[in-house]
Amino acid sequence: MHEVMVTSAQELRRPPAWRRRVWTTAAVTLSLFCTFLTLGLSSDSNTVPEWNYALGFVLGLVAAGALVQRHRRPWIVLAVTLLGPLLFSTDATAALIALYAVVKSERSGRLAGAAGAVFFACGISLTYDAHRTRDNSVLTMGTMRPEDAAPKPMWEVAWWIPWLVAAALVTVVVVLALLEQTRSQLTVAEHVRDRATAKTESIHDEMIRTEERTRIARDMHDTLAAGLSRISLFAGALQVGGADDPQKTANTAAMIRSTAHEALDELKSIVGVLRGTTGAQRASGHQGIDAVADLVQSARAAGLHTVLFTDLQPGDVGTVSGHVTYRVVQEALTNVQKYASDQTVRITITGAAEHGIRIEVRNTLSMLPPTVPIGSRTGLTGLAEQSGQIGGTLRAGVAGNEFVVDCWVPWSA
Repeated sequence: MHEVMVTSAQELRRPPAWRRRVWTTAAVTLSLFCTFLTLGLSSDSNTVPEWNYALGFVLGLVAAGALVQRHRRPWIVLAVTLLGPLLFSTDATAALIALYAVVKSERSGRLAGAAGAVFFACGISLTYDAHRTRDNSVLTMGTMRPEDAAPKPMWEVAWWIPWLVAAALVTVVVVLALLEQTRSQLTVAEHVRDRATAKTESIHDEMIRTEERTRIARDMHDTLAAGLSRISLFAGALQVGGADDPQKTANTAAMIRSTAHEALDELKSIVGVLRGTTGAQRASGHQGIDAVADLVQSARAAGLHTVLFTDLQPGDVGTVSGHVTYRVVQEALTNVQKYASDQTVRITITGAAEHGIRIEVRNTLSMLPPTVPIGSRTGLTGLAEQSGQIGGTLRAGVAGNEFVVDCWVPWSA
């Protein structure tokens, strides 16, 4: 992963291929122009031996050609470009261009040495220039036009002026390279930040999807458990007393069919939400406090002795709070149908906007075996997590000879 990030950063710093070719062509052309110009000025001034500026010219051509590789091998190219101006009468343009590439490519303690070497090369080159005749010196060119018959005057330039100009040139090159390097690093940092942001958003979206899948799985569990428990009770009653009363057999079969259809419709609604094909009017959207009475009536029809007491302040209960209330009662009734179908269930729901909603379900423990196979035992645990997500609490366990489910949720969640 680290190698991928480094490669990506290098690609971001590197300009497009066509732009690199244009800059390389311009750099080589400028270096060649300055080399030929220096050759002409040196030969016309005749202040140094011919072999001196001739060797400087050859090294200048080599340095200009080496600039093509200045980004791939910046230190080698810098060393090649320094040979000419440090030893012979030639220009240091290629050395300045190579220094720009070195400073732009990296930042280390060696850069001070590179800048110092280029400074000396520029200073020596400009010192050679200062000792040429006045009209052949870049430092003094154009300051005076001598008569054609008069000898070409020498210009007495103070010894420190070439070195001051060299320092200025090197400073400008280093500053421009550092600015470009900083800009490139900012571009890389922005790209890394954008990638990190995109990755964070992707993780956040995946967490949301995971939570939604967990909620849907919880709803499917509750729906199946409640429906199958009622169907099992109806089927048991039909098995025991079906031969005695044909009308009771028909009614029980009708209740089994109705319960199976309700559970199937509920599952279709949940799957529709999962697929994104069900709108806001899905059935589970109505499973709030208002539907608790129908849930209790269904349990009674399944043979449970159920007592419901409600004391709620008038007003609108939050959608999530109402749904959690419904699920708590549904899960409690399902458990009673499994493990204590011969006992009375007492359900109490009280609440107000300033106090929240309290749901309490109690039933006496039974000695009968479970009417259906024991499930995953995750229903109440899931409801505890769901109520905790909205700031509520849920406790369930044996208290004396009773099993008690006690839940509190905010009013407007």
